Amino acid sequence: MDTENFDLNPIDVAEEVIYQKKWNFSRAADHELVAEIASHWCQYRLYFNWSENISAMSFTITFDMCFPQTKFMKAYELIGLINERLWIGHFDITNKNGIPAYRHTVLSLSDSYLLHKKLEDLVDIGIYECEKYYPSFQQVLFDDIIPQQAVRNINFEVIGRA
Repeated sequence: MDTENFDLNPIDVAEEVIYQKKWNFSRAADHELVAEIASHWCQYRLYFNWSENISAMSFTITFDMCFPQTKFMKAYELIGLINERLWIGHFDITNKNGIPAYRHTVLSLSDSYLLHKKLEDLVDIGIYECEKYYPSFQQVLFDDIIPQQAVRNINFEVIGRA
């Protein structure tokens, strides 16, 4: 039995990943880490929460927008269409404040190197998916584009500048 990493706190590993990316972060508790990053589209807030009871880490990325209750049905429809396309993680919207979020849960590994690599990949994939679909959320929220069209629009890749 490998006892070297027996007392490993996976939030320490998440902190190392975020620190290496030179992103701002804070630890509210031993089981919680919050980071903020500026991306191409917006400010994202990343949350890492560790549950010792189930040996799992919840990872969430929230957007800097919120849907009013009047647009929840369109937001849910858009999320359903997007989630059909995802292999890892899923999007949802908080019922309380209407903020879109990307979520995924990672079961803990006792090997800190493997957990570090898994979290690096998860953060990169999560940011990639948020960047990819952020315009769709904006179109449904601000431009009143129907969800099916907003998802279709992500298939067009713009080359060059006008």
